[in-house]
Amino acid sequence: MANYPSRSDIVTAMRNPHVSFKSNELIGGSIIQKGTRIVQYSGGYTTVFPFHSQSKNKVAVRLWIADIGDAKKRSLEISNYLKNLNNSYFAGFKYVDNAILIAGNLHAIVIMDWVEGKTLKEYVNDNISNPSKLLELANGFKNMVEYFHQNEIAHGDLQHGNILIKDNGELVAIDYDSMYIKPLDGMNDTIKGLEGYQHPGRQKNKLITPKLDYFSELVIYLSILVYSEYPEMWQEYYGTEDLLFSKEDLEAPHNSNLIAVLASSNNSKISEITQKLVEQLQIPDILSLSPLEELLIGKLEVTKANIFDKWGKQPNKPIEKKLIKPTTKSITDKF
Repeated sequence: MANYPSRSDIVTAMRNPHVSFKSNELIGGSIIQKGTRIVQYSGGYTTVFPFHSQSKNKVAVRLWIADIGDAKKRSLEISNYLKNLNNSYFAGFKYVDNAILIAGNLHAIVIMDWVEGKTLKEYVNDNISNPSKLLELANGFKNMVEYFHQNEIAHGDLQHGNILIKDNGELVAIDYDSMYIKPLDGMNDTIKGLEGYQHPGRQKNKLITPKLDYFSELVIYLSILVYSEYPEMWQEYYGTEDLLFSKEDLEAPHNSNLIAVLASSNNSKISEITQKLVEQLQIPDILSLSPLEELLIGKLEVTKANIFDKWGKQPNKPIEKKLIKPTTKSITDKF
């Protein structure tokens, strides 16, 4: 098993480029600092540094701090695949072996184009009083995941931090360590994603599959619609690791006041998609889930009254919230 460096060792190497930088992609370049502090963004498996290359282009340099299972094969295949695809939903991505010397050992990096944009949560926060912008975002997100499906791609960790919205409204997915593409068939599903975005069945899933995103895309699409209709909810959820739904909501939807309230919303689109969410949660295996575009077609097969019947109980009485009354009829018409 590979020996992964600590964050502190990586930072030390970044501060000593003449000793540490071994690849042409790094040599002559420089880290970005705020005062004496090196700017970096840390995740569970990687750490990312904004970096000025020798040509002064701003890029993102990513290093692994934990095992994701054959990172080299994954990265090389994804790098080649995305390069051939040449689509704006993805940032430029290059795997470089033996690129940096850290604590006496050479390590690989991934260099990605730097995308100037806001994370999904930042964008929602900035436009929470502009429902038309949020509806545009929901539609743009739906178009993006449909493109993924058409090309048998799954991001694998769709969540607010991995979706950027550029100034022109274009969406870009970043962080590809959990991605499924055809050449990676048979690889382990190691990175399970944030729990507030994932079907509970994801934890039992063994191998990556083009269906990895099916549930998280439903969560994200529905959440954006909810905020376009009920902006007063935003302050309650902005500071959490979730977009809207929590792990507890998804594990026990029949006990979730949030789901009960949304299922009885006067906004027919929100109530119907919430019921679709509950239907998908009744399916134990993520391989049997449906993609977003299929869930948005046709009428529901269950009614609001019987949606919880399979659990043998009715949901808790919805707590009284402002959200159960649509703000304007014109918003619902746009659906």
